Amino acid sequence: MFGFLRKLTLVFSLPVLIFGASFTEVEAGFGITPPYVRNTSLTRHSVYEQQILLVRGDSATAQKAEITIDAPEIQDWITVLEGDEIIMDRGKQKVPMTVQVKVPGDAEFKKYQGSIRIRTVPFDDGASQGAVSISLGALVDISLEVIDKEIKNFRVRRISAPDLNEGSKLAWLFFPGKINFNMLIENTGNVDISPSKVEFRIFDRSGKALLEETKNIGKIQKIIPYGTETVTAELPTRLPAGSYIARYRIYNDEEIKQEGDLNLNILPEGTLQTAGFGFIGLSIAHKISVLLPIFATLIALIYAWQSRARRKRQY
Repeated sequence: MFGFLRKLTLVFSLPVLIFGASFTEVEAGFGITPPYVRNTSLTRHSVYEQQILLVRGDSATAQKAEITIDAPEIQDWITVLEGDEIIMDRGKQKVPMTVQVKVPGDAEFKKYQGSIRIRTVPFDDGASQGAVSISLGALVDISLEVIDKEIKNFRVRRISAPDLNEGSKLAWLFFPGKINFNMLIENTGNVDISPSKVEFRIFDRSGKALLEETKNIGKIQKIIPYGTETVTAELPTRLPAGSYIARYRIYNDEEIKQEGDLNLNILPEGTLQTAGFGFIGLSIAHKISVLLPIFATLIALIYAWQSRARRKRQY
């Protein structure tokens, strides 16, 4: 009877022991995310960066990760910006590693493969001699392709439109308020890009009555390939102070990349210490009213100078 009970206890204890051993292995493990560097839309002279997180289960001691690039055909293209050794300080479970790819101007149009080997070893910060250490590692797969094609595309990550002052008058001229429409843009193509156009349709607070249609003035800053930056589109508005609903559209040439609604608050003139539009924001009629006298004066001066020169030649 006692022998049977001992066998039964052993049967039920084995899964617990195995599970416990597996759990300890996970807790003390090392991994990376994502486990690859991939880009299938590179062109000559492209610069591409990808961040990889080094993750460890036990951060009680300091370690360093030794980096080895194994990509014979493209060895010179690839750099780990943090260096060949990355210190993982005590208490830090996640440490970033940035892989940069620089494609030369004479690269062949084809696919390229390789890998990056990562090995963790104890960091020599005074650890006691004779202590047992376990070295863990991971492998980053490299898969790249250089193509003879321009890809112009982007993704809109986030948008915002801060409060603004209403427009102002100077003599007969009206300088409109300036809407600063901020966009966090990720360039998913392989050439510099920015939104080609931003349109606003501004409604009353109920969202029913259309009060104004406007679009951005001037060019929007471009983002480098594979980069993510906040850029600003500047749109004029001639609406008075008040709260409105703006329905926006962000374009990539003729394609609408994103559209939606946002709240737009226009404050009384002088409320905010921000600059509005200058001459570029004036209406066409007001621009003509400013430029016409200037051009007329210049023409008169040129005519007078030519008349005087002719009289001198006659004498």
